[in-house]
Amino acid sequence: MAACGPRRDQDHDPDKVERIHVGSAVKPATGAAAFDPSDPGAGQGWGSDPAASAHELARGAYLVHAAGCLVCHTAMGPSGPDLANAGGGGLEMPEVLGTWRSPNITPDKATGIGNWTADQIARAIREGTRPDGTQLYSIMPYALYNRMTDRDVAAVVAFIRALKPVNRVVAPNKNLKFPQLAVETPANAPDVRSDTLKHGEYLAALMLCAHCHQTPSKDGPPAADHMFSGGLDMTIATLGTGKLYAPNITPDAETGLGAWTEAQLFTTLKTMVRPDHRIIMPPMLMLQADWSQLTDSDLHAVATYIHQLPAIKNKVPAATFKLAAPPH
Repeated sequence: MAACGPRRDQDHDPDKVERIHVGSAVKPATGAAAFDPSDPGAGQGWGSDPAASAHELARGAYLVHAAGCLVCHTAMGPSGPDLANAGGGGLEMPEVLGTWRSPNITPDKATGIGNWTADQIARAIREGTRPDGTQLYSIMPYALYNRMTDRDVAAVVAFIRALKPVNRVVAPNKNLKFPQLAVETPANAPDVRSDTLKHGEYLAALMLCAHCHQTPSKDGPPAADHMFSGGLDMTIATLGTGKLYAPNITPDAETGLGAWTEAQLFTTLKTMVRPDHRIIMPPMLMLQADWSQLTDSDLHAVATYIHQLPAIKNKVPAATFKLAAPPH
């Protein structure tokens, strides 16, 4: 099993945890010292108590915003995301590699993951392995979440287990063309917050930059030196019409973001508006509400990391995608 900090009680009943309503602040108890959720601090004990501390839940909420977990694991209703049932799954996306549906990750015991232990949830997040040993399709970005520290995955697990249980059956994903990757046991390498570049690299992994902005290979995962050079076909029929390709975000002067400054990268991450005043296309646009809640310091670190990536010349086909009108 994957370690996720000090082990939780395997028999912990998530129904005893005070439920989190998405969008509400998670605050420390009255009289407690102010807590910055962008900084997990060096305290011990996360993952060891049956009921998560307010600080652990706040850190988990912050990381879930960074990673966009609830963007995928929340169904779309007639007027937009079904936020009243956040995490209940059922988002359906027809893509080039198959139509996938996001699972229910709420602690509902009949239709969600309410019977999974904390360690089992952590292993699914960082290794893509279900409790029955089967491997998840890599549309779930566990290869990047593999970088998550034990302490941070414990906070994410605590937050997920405190979501409101949603009773919703979601059909399983079958016969997709996404690879089912085997990844290493998480190394629990530290997030070096004192080093802006290393911290930015850590956050960029959790924010899935390489999950979308990769150059696909013919035989499986992209080569390590093509993780940010773009070209992935991201055409999603439910979001609009035409072809959509992930841009090259390396600083190549001709085919990438070589003309962008670090400050412009920061502004785009925070606002989803490009330097030429055009709005970023989905699926990245879907992360706007989440990423706008991250600290400027963290977003600057990500911008610093992206700005110094090795330049890779890879001309991505021009997108013809047109965003569909929003639902009414």
